[in-house]
Amino acid sequence: MNIRNILILTDLSETAADLLRYGWQLAQALSAKVWVQHVYYFPPDLAGDVLVPVDAMERYEAQAYLKLKKLTESLTSAPEPPIQCTVVRGDLVVQANRAIHQHRIDLLVVGNRGGGLSTNVLGSHTLKLIYHADCPVLSVPQQATFQPFRQIAFATDWHRTTEKNISQLRNLVKQFNAHLDVIHVSTSEKADESDEATSQVNQVPGTLHYLWSERIEEGLQEHIEQNRNDLVVLIPHQHSFFDRLFQKSITRQMVYHSQVPLLTLRE
Repeated sequence: MNIRNILILTDLSETAADLLRYGWQLAQALSAKVWVQHVYYFPPDLAGDVLVPVDAMERYEAQAYLKLKKLTESLTSAPEPPIQCTVVRGDLVVQANRAIHQHRIDLLVVGNRGGGLSTNVLGSHTLKLIYHADCPVLSVPQQATFQPFRQIAFATDWHRTTEKNISQLRNLVKQFNAHLDVIHVSTSEKADESDEATSQVNQVPGTLHYLWSERIEEGLQEHIEQNRNDLVVLIPHQHSFFDRLFQKSITRQMVYHSQVPLLTLRE
């Protein structure tokens, strides 16, 4: 996972400045370029027409763009290279993926307000981006301050963990000179001793831990607290653990309750 280009998505809420500062500092640590995008959406009526006048949308876009520029300019007096800001109307995932492909984005940075489905845009919508964005997604908790990652936790059941994922982990550890905890999660106390699991463990430079718990999310949280992990890595579609009941999926629980940034990789 070689991060050269970062896209920060913001809803322009009161936490926007904190998220932009976090993403900018992360980019500085990696010598990466930064794009910032705000996506807004007006639902159409039953006939498919948007009821908001065009001039009203144009005024909103102009105001939102000015706010983005002020926020990014407050990060540094002369960002080099300049931060590119865009305001677009449409579906959040569609517009994010369009920018990802246009700018060859390696990492999407989004906010995580927590609190469940009642949250706005980059609270509940974070899950949509995690599952459908065409690049890895870093979900940042409210009021988080950036520190280079030193203790990374990768939770996996080893099913459908690809060579690409293994390579991404190796590169991530190398970029931050971090220690990696590889946590083999299971609801039973029988560890996966298959040739595939053993081979994958040997490819990842880290310390192997076994975690079995009927409530995996609680077990992960306990491990994170005890080992002071400052980044959690998951693969959302990995197995039934991560995709079982959408309302209770491990990724959803981690996004809404974790105080540690969550990085989700694509299969």
